[in-house]
Amino acid sequence: MRYSIFLLVLAISINSCAQVTFTPQSVAIDDSLNIAIIQIPKGTTVTDGDFQINGLSYTLNLSSQDAIYTASHLLKRGDTTYKTYLTLYPLIQIDAPQGIVNEPKRMATISYADKDTQFTSYAGIELRGSSSLVFPKKTYDLNFYKDSLGFENQDYELAGMRSDDDWILDGLYNEPLRMRSYLSLNLWNDIYKPHYLDKEPTAKAGATAAYAEVFVNGSYQGIFLLQEQVDRKLVQVKKNRGDTVRGEIFQGARYLGASSFDSIPPKKNFLASWGGYDIKYPSDTNTPWDNVYPFTDFVVNSDDDAFAKGISKQFVIDNAIDYFLYINAVRAPDNLGKNLYLIRYDAGEPYFYAPWDLDGSFGTIFSGKRIKTTDDFLTNGLVRRLIKTNADDFNTRFKERWKTLRAQVLSQEELLTRQQNVYEKLSSHLVFEREQLVWKDFKSDREGLDYMQQWTKERLAFLDDYISKL
Repeated sequence: MRYSIFLLVLAISINSCAQVTFTPQSVAIDDSLNIAIIQIPKGTTVTDGDFQINGLSYTLNLSSQDAIYTASHLLKRGDTTYKTYLTLYPLIQIDAPQGIVNEPKRMATISYADKDTQFTSYAGIELRGSSSLVFPKKTYDLNFYKDSLGFENQDYELAGMRSDDDWILDGLYNEPLRMRSYLSLNLWNDIYKPHYLDKEPTAKAGATAAYAEVFVNGSYQGIFLLQEQVDRKLVQVKKNRGDTVRGEIFQGARYLGASSFDSIPPKKNFLASWGGYDIKYPSDTNTPWDNVYPFTDFVVNSDDDAFAKGISKQFVIDNAIDYFLYINAVRAPDNLGKNLYLIRYDAGEPYFYAPWDLDGSFGTIFSGKRIKTTDDFLTNGLVRRLIKTNADDFNTRFKERWKTLRAQVLSQEELLTRQQNVYEKLSSHLVFEREQLVWKDFKSDREGLDYMQQWTKERLAFLDDYISKL
């Protein structure tokens, strides 16, 4: 069977000069759609020819040597001929004989191929998300294991990202053009770097992401976004020292007052959730809210003079500036108290933000519905107080940083070019064509890109004027 983990692989190069080797990890077939997808690294020369995998013979016929990724081809196995796509993107094949449910993770085997790595591994898999659970195209949470018992995790480096055992596969079902999360996540990492990089040079202030082609139980599911988890390993916060809590990570999961700094509900240390936050690290503490509660109380209830004098010791001002410039540039209205992480590097250090779940951006909301609004300014209780009190010369720094970013990653030319490049690659590499094979309601008309780009122009023009008047 194609998904078996320990099959003896006979993978023969179809051309000794081309150095192309096909394996069970790099070739996937959907018999119901009658298509095949083959992962081919960029720069590889591929020619017509025969090869074998697991004792089965295949014949590849290219429709064009000059359009490896931008045309479909033919793959023949016995009497069956498959429409075949060659892809640059990582190829992930999930074999989940027990099915996939919301919780708990069930054992599966996952085959993976990209330009640097090929493997087949045991893994735990479950559905991920809340509102996205109702979508026909699911989002998954993966944990790689060393064996079928799942007692010990196994790290892999995927798509040039970090080496880790814990990954997200975002189905992007609610995203028109399947572009917004990809653009937004990677944009944040270009804008902001952790303030403690001198101490932790590999730390990130947010997840990075890469596209991947995904099969589940032999069924092609389309293009996904393979993402890192925002966890202690990614942001490199300090581990506990005995019973002393040092680094902290809180996930803003809902709007219940504290996470948006609008109110401060009573602290309950026996609960893993409080005020809209879920605790992510450390998970084994009996006093999860002892530090973030007084910080929130300070932001919500301190008088203006005390706030202005003390906030820089409790929150990284440069991070607040970059976060709210970024959230406003992409207009992510669902990332002001939820869909964010509140993080502290070490005991006594200030908190800072990292975003996540950015499907509602660039002129849409989380459902994928277009919202044409370009003339509002997104805030929460923290940034409203920073602006009101002008703490640490916040308003001037905010305006100057906006000017700097507008000349760099937030320039109109840069944003439009990023959007254009992603769209053109997904379109020309036939990713949109494949997505429409599976998800009939998916539309990739260029009008969708035109809308995003016009929205971006109008949004930047409004923000230029608004921010200059702060």
